Amino acid sequence: MTENPFFDTYNGRIEDLFIPERKYTFLVGAGASMDSPTNMPSAREIVRSLLSFCAPNEEVDNLLSLDLLRYELVVEKIQGLFDENLKFMDYLELVDNPNINHMFLANLIARGDYVITTNFDYLIEHALLKILPEDQHFSIYPIITKDDYLSFQDPIRLIESEKYPIYKIHGSKRNIITGANTAESLITTISSLGKEREEGVTFAIEPYKKPTVYNLMKDRILVIIGYSGSDDFDIGPLLKELPFLSRLIWIEHTQESGVNINIVKKEKSLTGNEQLSKTQQLLAEISSSNDFEVFLIRAHTGKLINNFLWNKLLPQVSIKDIDMLKTESEIPGFSEWIEPFYKNLPITEKYRLACQLLYSLKQVDDTLRCSKKGKEISEEKGDSFAKSIFLNFLGMINQIKGNYNDALEEYQEAFLIDEQTDNLAGKTTDLNNIGSIYLTLGKYDDALKNYEEALKISDELEDLNGKTADLNNIGRIHEIRGQFELALARYEEALRITEELGDLGRKSALLNNIGMIHNSQGNLELALNRYEESLKIAEQLGDLYGKIILLNNIGRIYDEHQNFENALKYYEMTIQLTEQLGDLSKMAGCFNNIGSVFLAQEKIDAALEYYKKALKIEERLGDPLMKAIYLNNIGMIYDRKKEFKTALNNYDLALKIVTEIGDEAKQALFLTKVASDYMFMQELNTALKNYELAIQLFDKLNDNSNKAATLSNIGRIYESQEDYNKALEIYEEAFEIDKQIGDPYGAISDLNNIGRIYETIGDFH
Repeated sequence: MTENPFFDTYNGRIEDLFIPERKYTFLVGAGASMDSPTNMPSAREIVRSLLSFCAPNEEVDNLLSLDLLRYELVVEKIQGLFDENLKFMDYLELVDNPNINHMFLANLIARGDYVITTNFDYLIEHALLKILPEDQHFSIYPIITKDDYLSFQDPIRLIESEKYPIYKIHGSKRNIITGANTAESLITTISSLGKEREEGVTFAIEPYKKPTVYNLMKDRILVIIGYSGSDDFDIGPLLKELPFLSRLIWIEHTQESGVNINIVKKEKSLTGNEQLSKTQQLLAEISSSNDFEVFLIRAHTGKLINNFLWNKLLPQVSIKDIDMLKTESEIPGFSEWIEPFYKNLPITEKYRLACQLLYSLKQVDDTLRCSKKGKEISEEKGDSFAKSIFLNFLGMINQIKGNYNDALEEYQEAFLIDEQTDNLAGKTTDLNNIGSIYLTLGKYDDALKNYEEALKISDELEDLNGKTADLNNIGRIHEIRGQFELALARYEEALRITEELGDLGRKSALLNNIGMIHNSQGNLELALNRYEESLKIAEQLGDLYGKIILLNNIGRIYDEHQNFENALKYYEMTIQLTEQLGDLSKMAGCFNNIGSVFLAQEKIDAALEYYKKALKIEERLGDPLMKAIYLNNIGMIYDRKKEFKTALNNYDLALKIVTEIGDEAKQALFLTKVASDYMFMQELNTALKNYELAIQLFDKLNDNSNKAATLSNIGRIYESQEDYNKALEIYEEAFEIDKQIGDPYGAISDLNNIGRIYETIGDFH
């Protein structure tokens, strides 16, 4: 390893790291099963084989080129579309040739050490079957299910009762010792990685496994082999929370013949670790937050075991006596074996898989291309079910691109198809998508009508996935209308269901929405916690679209705390992502946020430039509510510049928009802004007319706080017109309201106004 601020070369002897008398726990990853004679395919090879059968031929290389394409995501989509029972995993039962890594681990278990594996294969069990007498085979205890973890939390008791436990922390499709079906234990999809986690903790092992893991790790040397360090869903966070280890040794597999050993420094600051590999970053974080020593050994794992570790830790077992011969049966290659399951899949379903994967990773242009091709093929084949699906994909892409009319037409066409074919599940998707367009266009009643109709169907179908989407969307309407408690109740109900289902993508969206409610209620710390948890999920899922939203929201928190440097940093990060995705709507929002930071810093012209950029984009997209917001911000800048006529033009346009969409709260707000500018321009009667219209709306909305403030402005108009009796009447009305609602500052201002009137008319009593 080259010189590195986080790593030092270890100059001691390797014998000092592996002492036979010490207690060991081995954590084993997939890399341990790839050496001969096992030759287990890697996750990457499995994905390539699955896609070669399940995706369109012309899309396979493109999909494989995506850095964020995870094995778990591919498996989840294939399970949902083609293979509910994950038949491809039955291949693991054919592979029964343990290699030297498995034989080493089996002998360690036999001598009383602990082994935990993330692997789904059965190679360590097969190795134990080889080394143990037949009458001890049923003493092999794979710990797989939730019941297993709850029943066998203490490994010492198992070993003292002459059992040989192996802890399969990601489950297994079958217990090959007892023959029991344990497929429910599998953690091989994104959803399974998200299930049964503690509230507020997405990236961790399930709570019921933690006591067992504690007992497996406490005061022991943890040795990690065959693990890439790229799994940040549960294993990475688990390793960061093991303060009770005595030492951690990570063996990183390499094809090189030598052995390179480094000790990880205990740096308090991790600044600059971005250049490290995933494994190095993880080890730097572990070392910096714990007292035990952390070592990184780079070597060929099998050769390290063969040439050193075996004799050091297993001196009583001769490696020469180990049976490493293959079984008599010839094992077909993985791709050859799975071909019968997938070779005749309909081409429309293959395009559907490609669209799902590409859309999940927000590859917008690629999703658009696949959707168009899928729609074309479905029309040729007369497959209306598939056509509806591709129409929805096309609608979602057009929605991202801001082509709302096109998106609405596609969603409505899909709805007609699903209504004609009585496809209730399809109708819920269509209704939610149609509702999302109406929401964007400010037609909240129409949006809510579609969302509530979708919720009825989801309840009828007992479709929990659909129900979470419906609840989320209904919550959004309540949020926009300022009904925060109603919105929070809907969001949290949806979050509970989502955590049960393990849908991390939707969990991320709901956490973001809940964070927005907390932010609106002034609970900034709670909001930031929700945003940061959501951002971690979005990053792991490769959800660039979600990252844009969350980076913006975190930026706003810093903005509200006047930490402008951090706020700008987050906002500028979002600009890069919006350009990458071509998402104009989000880009406009980013420009607006940057403008607000410049405004807070009194950089008026820079703020105006960014607000105008946002408005220019929104005029093209057509979201009326956002357009009104940007017009308002531009109006405020011109007010600051004392260019009241230009400010008034912007407020007038915004007022017209919110009046058309029926947003009475914002209508009242813009009436007061228009009136204020007329006051500055000394057009007092026009100002008075607008204030009085605002008062009518504040009365209707029961908004007494804004009513009192507006009455004060009306009083000033009468005062400037020397109508002191009317001014006094208005100020006294404002005082009564402020006293009633408990606004001391408003009441003091009102009393000052009243006193000034009496002073003016010479009434000093």
